[in-house]
Amino acid sequence: MIKTFLTLIIAFFTATVFATEIEATVVFENLTNRELTSGQLIIINTNTKIDVTSAKTFKIKLAAEGKYSFTFVAEDFSVYTTYPEYIDANKNTITIKLLNKSEGVTDFNMEALPSTLTEKSTSLEIEDLIIEGSVNFIINGLDQTIPASYKAFKGKYGIGATKENCKIAAAVGDKAKANNEIIAKFLNDKYGDNWLKELDAKPFGL
Repeated sequence: MIKTFLTLIIAFFTATVFATEIEATVVFENLTNRELTSGQLIIINTNTKIDVTSAKTFKIKLAAEGKYSFTFVAEDFSVYTTYPEYIDANKNTITIKLLNKSEGVTDFNMEALPSTLTEKSTSLEIEDLIIEGSVNFIINGLDQTIPASYKAFKGKYGIGATKENCKIAAAVGDKAKANNEIIAKFLNDKYGDNWLKELDAKPFGL
């Protein structure tokens, strides 16, 4: 009886452990004419290294949902690695962009960009997000200094700025541009278009 009980406990514990595993998908965007034949995906949190020999999509298993950091190393390429800040069953795609060697290297957490705004966001939803302080334009720059005009703008309209260098902004251009266009439409509808004159540097894509 005791042996059976212990067996059931072990079986339950094992099932629980494996049930917490999260599967993530790794996809490549090769923006060069060169074929990927050798590279390595590194899960920084666990120092796990996965050898890669092609740009085919593949899946990896993570111990549980949570925050992870990834990087990809390939001798013949510059790499942009983008991924959600928190990996779970709904957000689990790691995107590796391969560029020519001269275009710089970076790893980028997609959650650094605003992800709450969509074309379906209503004015009331955007206003709620502004109150929370989570609505930001995305602007280009070589450092992380936010221009004074954007600081004043946030004080007046509640909308701030996130600064990314030009290469990162280009790598996630569609997301950055869409974010800025949604904010611009909201401001145009509420205040007209004079607000743009208050900003020394135009937001990305506007």
